[in-house]
Amino acid sequence: MQTVTDDKLRNTREWLLVRGAELRDRLRRVQEDLGRQREPLPKDAPDAAIVIENDEILAAIDKAARSELEHVNHALEHLDAGMFGLCEICGAEIELDRLRVVPYTCRCRSCVRDA
Repeated sequence: MQTVTDDKLRNTREWLLVRGAELRDRLRRVQEDLGRQREPLPKDAPDAAIVIENDEILAAIDKAARSELEHVNHALEHLDAGMFGLCEICGAEIELDRLRVVPYTCRCRSCVRDA
């Protein structure tokens, strides 16, 4: 049986908190950039296309950051509830190597594979 040590939990909490702060900062910066959308599009078609393309990329970055932040917050909730490292589907321990790669994962390999 593999167990997550107290040191590992502390390190994971610290990593999750830092990652959450990074994601919130990224979201703030993206929103600031997207806030410039109120400016009219350039009259030059190629310039307008570049602005639209940039906004689409920013929107994708925003969506990805929001999704990851939800996972980070969910993992922090699991840590606080004493359920970190347990699969939400089957209740088994999540493999330590899986948690090392994605500390906010909430499912074991078997449940991910079966989904």
